[in-house]
Amino acid sequence: MYSDWVLTALGGIIFIWLGFLSFFVWKQNDFLGNLFPKSGERDIRKKFEETVKIISQFKGDLGDLKNKLSEIEQAGLKYIQRVELIRFNPYEDTGGDQSFAVTFLDNKGNGFVITSLHSRSGTRVFAKEVTNGRSGKYEFSKEEEEVVRKALRLRSG
Repeated sequence: MYSDWVLTALGGIIFIWLGFLSFFVWKQNDFLGNLFPKSGERDIRKKFEETVKIISQFKGDLGDLKNKLSEIEQAGLKYIQRVELIRFNPYEDTGGDQSFAVTFLDNKGNGFVITSLHSRSGTRVFAKEVTNGRSGKYEFSKEEEEVVRKALRLRSG
C-alpha cells in the first residue's frame, strides 16, 4: 500500500525529530548539572537562597556605586568647565586686537579672569577673582564682565 520511499521519508523525519529532542534533553541536563553540581546538595530551596543572597549583594553593590557616582558628580562641579576668551583693542594708538580677557569658571561660576592690556609702551596683566559669576574685591572692566557673562551662558556638558 505504501511505497518504500514513504517509509524511508517517515523514518528520516522520526530520526530528525529524535535528534532535536535529544539535543534539548542534553541542554536541559547541562543546565541542571550547572545548577545542581554533583558535589553539593540538590535542594532547590538552598539554590534559591543562594540566588537571593547573590541578588541582595548585587543590590548593595549597586547602592555603593550610586553613592560613589553622586560623590564624583559633586566633585566634578568644582572643576573648570567654562572657559571663554575675547580679544579687544583698549587703546586707540595701537593697531589690532592684541589685548584679551580670558575667564576660567567652574559650573557654579567661581574662578578667575585674566586680562592682558597691550600698548606700545608695554603689556600689563591683571587677574581677578570671580565668585558666583560676580566680581570679588576688584571691579570688572566691561570686557571682563562680557567674558564672564559669555562663559556663564555656555552649556555644561
